[in-house]
Amino acid sequence: MSDKNFSNINFKKRKAAAEAGEELVKHEPHTELIAKVFCVIAAFCLWIYVMQVESPEYEQTFSRIVVNLTNTEELVSKKGLAIYSGYGTMIDVTLSGKKSVISKLEEKDIVATADVSAVKEGGSRYDCPVTIDVPAGCKLVGMSQGTISVYFDEASQAAVDLTEIRENTNLPEDCYTGVVEFPVDKVTVKGPSKVLAGIDKAVVNLDLTGVTGTVSLTEEVILLDKNGNEFESPYIEYYPREVAVVVPVYKRAVVPVDVRFRYGFLNNENTTMIVSPSVLEVTGDPAAIDAGNLLEPIIIDEKNDFYGDTYERTVPLDFASGISCVIDAIDISVVIDDSIKTRQLTVPGKNIEDTGGKEGVSYSWDHSPVIVTICGLIDNIAAIEPEDIILRLDMSPYSETNTGTIKVRADVIIDSEYNEGVFELGIYEIDVTFEN
Repeated sequence: MSDKNFSNINFKKRKAAAEAGEELVKHEPHTELIAKVFCVIAAFCLWIYVMQVESPEYEQTFSRIVVNLTNTEELVSKKGLAIYSGYGTMIDVTLSGKKSVISKLEEKDIVATADVSAVKEGGSRYDCPVTIDVPAGCKLVGMSQGTISVYFDEASQAAVDLTEIRENTNLPEDCYTGVVEFPVDKVTVKGPSKVLAGIDKAVVNLDLTGVTGTVSLTEEVILLDKNGNEFESPYIEYYPREVAVVVPVYKRAVVPVDVRFRYGFLNNENTTMIVSPSVLEVTGDPAAIDAGNLLEPIIIDEKNDFYGDTYERTVPLDFASGISCVIDAIDISVVIDDSIKTRQLTVPGKNIEDTGGKEGVSYSWDHSPVIVTICGLIDNIAAIEPEDIILRLDMSPYSETNTGTIKVRADVIIDSEYNEGVFELGIYEIDVTFEN
């Protein structure tokens, strides 16, 4: 059939269809080609999906899977054995399954164990079978090794000395650290005998960076070998693992001994004083040292402490709170110079008087003469007569409850015309009788 005739036939068909109200679909050659290409692409993607995701034959090898040892406690408690090699062994594990499952796994999802409970006494090596806990949806294809070797020895216990290492001890000037008291002297270590033999001691590193005073620290306990290197082993356990300690920090200071006379009648100009030692080295918390007033002055009562013209005594020291010294007392010797003399005067009884007596309290006192010793420059004391001295009783502390005869201390009053630089020596008491 000629092309002309074929065209006529097609034209007639289209015309007839148009007259019948039908719509003809126009098929262009390039449209059919595009459809075929899409079908090929879809088929390829489906093939990729099936092969890469849904294929049950997908395999993957997971490397460096740590084999955990189980029942190690039972090995120690029942057989007295402890492992010293075998921890941390790594193997490769190959799993198969759908890629959608396998691709989501990580090394941590695969658990490999070796049960050491079958280790028997005797020997030092045992080959433990490795068991893999296969994740759901997977199958174990293989592993790089089916057993691991563990080595064991007699379980033992040792007590090693605990000491300290101080670091960065750049303390402020005149400061130093004291003795650190640990809660324990020894560290208990448990494990295989062969491993324990390599431990020399336990230490605590005390880092004193920035420390200016006493400080409390909690630090880790570290084991050392005989070469001073840190000793680490997964096959041992020890306690305590850390300790709380107090690191005392002290500061030194030099303190002169301050000796004073109570009333000021005597001084460095009219006495010769020897203080031994005259300077002290004290220690204490830096804050206490820096606060000052480390040693209380020593007061000598020139009226009551002298025997004749001398004073000799060992005097205890009174330090401020938190301050210490290896010396707790000093020797003091004082001699009054020849320019100061003493003189005894007999004060008549009529010069004994009272003051401060309460109303309704009746009493009387002994009016016998009293010998009073006075001290001062010779020219001053020579001008004083017995009548220039009064013995005065302070009766204000006494009331109706007092009965009988009581010795009452009398103050020595020297006439103001002569009393410059003159003072009495000793204590004077008068018998007072209450008449209530």
